[in-house]
Amino acid sequence: MRASEIWTTKIRHFFSRSTVAAPLAVLIVIFVLLSLFVPKFFSFRSVSGIINAATLNGALAIGIAFLMISGEFDLSVGSNLAISGYIYGSFCVMGQPVLGLIFALLVPALLGAVNGIILVWTGIPSFIVTLGTKYFYRGMLWVITSGTMLQTVDVLPLDKVFTGRMDIFNNLIGSEANFRNSLFWLLLLAIIFQVILGKTKFGNHVFAVGGNAGAALGQGVNVKQVKILSFAISGLMAGVAGIFLFSQYHTVRVASGDGMDLYAIAAAVVGGTLITGGSGSIWGALVGALIISTLRTGVVLMDIPFIPADNFEAVVGVTIILAAILNVYISNRK
Repeated sequence: MRASEIWTTKIRHFFSRSTVAAPLAVLIVIFVLLSLFVPKFFSFRSVSGIINAATLNGALAIGIAFLMISGEFDLSVGSNLAISGYIYGSFCVMGQPVLGLIFALLVPALLGAVNGIILVWTGIPSFIVTLGTKYFYRGMLWVITSGTMLQTVDVLPLDKVFTGRMDIFNNLIGSEANFRNSLFWLLLLAIIFQVILGKTKFGNHVFAVGGNAGAALGQGVNVKQVKILSFAISGLMAGVAGIFLFSQYHTVRVASGDGMDLYAIAAAVVGGTLITGGSGSIWGALVGALIISTLRTGVVLMDIPFIPADNFEAVVGVTIILAAILNVYISNRK
């Protein structure tokens, strides 16, 4: 076998074994193409802006990817994001940011668990369950808040911790850079949940349940418990996104996060997570979030007449379909 054939075989095996390789290659290709056609796209200012814009979606995508690997969906994450933002912001206004942090994580996690409980109790598909709770949770928030927007101009110490500028790092690499602390927290959470998925018994159960719930049950896996906990993790990460939202923008509305379930699912799918469950990774979901953010920035800067910025959902839809086709192809090649 010639050297070129050996390397071709190795590359093909690498892409078939790794759920991150394909989306990472796609991200690099997209970034190179945009750098060629968009002036100053390849700059610290542009890169930091893309990463900052991907932070909220990245947080949601971690939870969504974890849940999708178990074989389920959660369309209520956008509503849970808004609930978290209101809880955290309200406690901040009252001068209790630490309590706000605790409840802004706890309440969405519990609401996520409620999704899981309804699913295992009724047997209704998660798409239908979370479509219903998506509107119910947001309607409940509207009743509690009377639809008013929560806003504050005060910058709290915790705001700087979560989403403040990484001045030391930014000054080192260039004055135009605007990287924020949310990137550090996002990477830390990605490491934690990737370790849970890849190195723990619970993570093995998540893959097993997503791959074949019946077989997992036959092996003694508590399928119901795995699904409820996976839904709780999805809600928890929506809570993290809500905290990021209010920390950075100091405002939240009832409509905040509306439609972000689409982007989170897109990030997970583009990042290599199978829609049918049983395969995927947290790192792939983050790469998927970066791909979505990069495409959005590219669409805005290129000013394409038939793809206006406010119709970016069309690009997301096409991206989901292409990514799903690629994921199924790679899965069949394993």
